[in-house]
Amino acid sequence: MSAPASTRTLHDRCPSVRSIAGASRARRIASGERHSSGRVDDVDKFPGGFGIGRGAGLTGLLIVWLLMTCVGEARACPFCPQSLAPSLGEQMATAQVVVIARWAELVPGDKAGDGESPRHTRFEITRVLKKHVKGPDKGESVVVPLERPGPKGALELWFGAVNNGMLQWTYRTNCSGSVIPYLEKAPAADLPAAKRLPFYVGYLEHQDDLLAEDAFREFASAEFSEVKGAASSFDPASIREWLQQERVPGARKGLYGLMLGLCGGPDDEAFLRQLIEPNVDEVRLGLDGIMGGYLYLTAGKGLEFIQNKKITDPEAPFPETYAAMQALRFLWSYGSDRVPREQVLKTVRSLVERPAVCDIVINDLARWKDWSVQDRLMELYGTKEYNLPTIKRAIIRYQLASLRDVPEGVDPESLPHVVAGRRFVEALRTRDPKRVAEVERLFFPE
Repeated sequence: MSAPASTRTLHDRCPSVRSIAGASRARRIASGERHSSGRVDDVDKFPGGFGIGRGAGLTGLLIVWLLMTCVGEARACPFCPQSLAPSLGEQMATAQVVVIARWAELVPGDKAGDGESPRHTRFEITRVLKKHVKGPDKGESVVVPLERPGPKGALELWFGAVNNGMLQWTYRTNCSGSVIPYLEKAPAADLPAAKRLPFYVGYLEHQDDLLAEDAFREFASAEFSEVKGAASSFDPASIREWLQQERVPGARKGLYGLMLGLCGGPDDEAFLRQLIEPNVDEVRLGLDGIMGGYLYLTAGKGLEFIQNKKITDPEAPFPETYAAMQALRFLWSYGSDRVPREQVLKTVRSLVERPAVCDIVINDLARWKDWSVQDRLMELYGTKEYNLPTIKRAIIRYQLASLRDVPEGVDPESLPHVVAGRRFVEALRTRDPKRVAEVERLFFPE
């Protein structure tokens, strides 16, 4: 059966653009950026462009985990992946055309050079969520110049933009009928996130995977203060259930642990502690957020437990210690209203005694301008477990950075950390001149 006469191909509306895909979205996929599910997309392409696909499992899980769990001073959710695609609401706000398209049939396409007729795919527009004069109307057909087998009646969500008078479809994804009320009821994208997030709480772990992942993206792009501002809409019982379910991706559990820390009560302290307690010699995605939520909820009373179980215990596996370090970074950046920073610093300093993470810790202490471990670092420099280039560079950077921490109008010679730092740098120049010169060239260029 051929397409009806009213059918228009993508080329009728946009002769120079053949793909249904987004430039920003495509760049994310092409570079292998992560989704909240923890997968990397396989690219399902339309001719001449990019596409949206489902995909393969992780490779180099540990490396990816280290990259995605860096709290630092990020402006987004502290324990969420930082390279998610834009949410549907964000795309809805910027798109000029948004429609629901239903798979109709395969139709003959252009004649190929060998005489065969490749098949294209005809879709019917069943709903127009955002109208533009260049966009299709409800009931109209659009032919995509690619063979995309059914099933018949399958729905897709399309976003489009008009460039130079021509419609370009920028993104498509499979969807169910539930996406229509979801998008129609969603709060406006220009509202403050703290007012928008309560709507999305109801869709976290929704039975429709698209909506569940999209709700998570809304939280992942929100700042901690905004997540905290929406805490009254969180249901502790639901969050406890999500944290215990194996089907919930670990990347989401970091957010859920944080959420429980913001809304939970005394019983949730024991619940989170139980999740944290095992020392597992493998990456537990989301553990950092669970620890962060626990420490925030306990107002620092849980610090001793974390330190004894995950930091000072020599049997604590590296992934567990690293997750604890991330939770401490979170407390430093966002939790000073719950835990005094000096208390956090005291625990962080103890991580200097763990060679596996000490180079990262040293950099954090330098960034926080805590110079109290200057002597200890000189004692450790070049010793057996610390005789590694990364650790040596971190110690040199730390001592050099101490020389630059001089408030305006203050005599450097009156600052003990500057006097000590100068002495230590000179000792390091004598002991390891090439490495000191390398660090100065790379990190402190004149």
